Amino acid sequence: MRITDITADPLTLGTTLVRLHTDEGPVGLGQFISRWENAPAYAAWFIDRFKPKLVGRDPFHSEGLWEELFFFAGGRYGAQQVAAIDMASLDLQGKATGRPIYDLLGGAARTEIPMYWSIGSGFRKSPEEMRADVEKGWESGFRAFKIRMDWHELRLDTNPEKDFAMFTLCREFLPEGIPLGFDANGGYTVSTAIRQGMRMEALGIAHFEEPVPPHDLRGLRQVADALTVPVSAGEFEISRWRFRDMIDIGNPDILQPDILNAGGPTEVKRICDLAQVYSKPVMPHSPDAGIASFASLHVFATQTNGTLPHEYSPEGFDWDVQRVQALFEEPILPVDGKITLSDKPGLGLTLIDEALQKVLI
Repeated sequence: MRITDITADPLTLGTTLVRLHTDEGPVGLGQFISRWENAPAYAAWFIDRFKPKLVGRDPFHSEGLWEELFFFAGGRYGAQQVAAIDMASLDLQGKATGRPIYDLLGGAARTEIPMYWSIGSGFRKSPEEMRADVEKGWESGFRAFKIRMDWHELRLDTNPEKDFAMFTLCREFLPEGIPLGFDANGGYTVSTAIRQGMRMEALGIAHFEEPVPPHDLRGLRQVADALTVPVSAGEFEISRWRFRDMIDIGNPDILQPDILNAGGPTEVKRICDLAQVYSKPVMPHSPDAGIASFASLHVFATQTNGTLPHEYSPEGFDWDVQRVQALFEEPILPVDGKITLSDKPGLGLTLIDEALQKVLI
């Protein structure tokens, strides 16, 4: 089997569909986040950049291909582009062999994976609005939750009292024993993060995500050392080497690789192996309900120590989950807060062309 072409189609859902075509017929699916300024131009640049390196290549040589493309691409957005190609390459391998991706990565420890309801935009919501969104997740059958502030590092310490009131109200709604995490999205200084973490510990927080900006690894260590609540980080790290450095310098309790930012399933599997070396649990960051999230679930399914839930969010950039689901023949939404992976080849997803045509830019 040889790659004969690569296509990239920006969608109105805030994502770009990547497809690897072959001389034997199967087509591999991948995805990266569209660049909002001019998605078609960005997709054209992506094709111009990578097509010469892919045509004629064997998709089964995915690890060597990953190394070549990753160091060629460079940077976070380059990692996302390589991730899309890596997903499609593994999808092709699965379709050619009749095996799901989790089999290609060593076999599934489980195929039913619990998800946690991740709801954000806390910076523009009242505590009551956030609680109402958490209630929706509860009514949908989820039994693990996270609220996100979505401020990022530009807002350092803007309104920690409101953030704490929001967490308090949501914690009061959820029954005892139901996990509730808090994602500061890098929005606190070290001292504020420690104070917030201590207050939330007293109420029963499951994990404290990105308490300080992602570039402040020394501050991350200060927060993790000061608190008993598990501190998580890593969604912006782009490779196993950056995760190694984050562990050595910041030492978070939980690692959160994002399938796109980290460089795709091949690299996330390596990061999971690294996590085992350091005895760190993994809780993947990949909230959307599309191709990337399914690729992340396939990797996570192989982890024998993957005891934490995987992220799921009904929100997105321009997508909603019903429109994403409509692209595929197979259901990809959680049932009672869990997603069950099938044993269908590759990602287990089949595009509906008619539905795809409706969301092409």
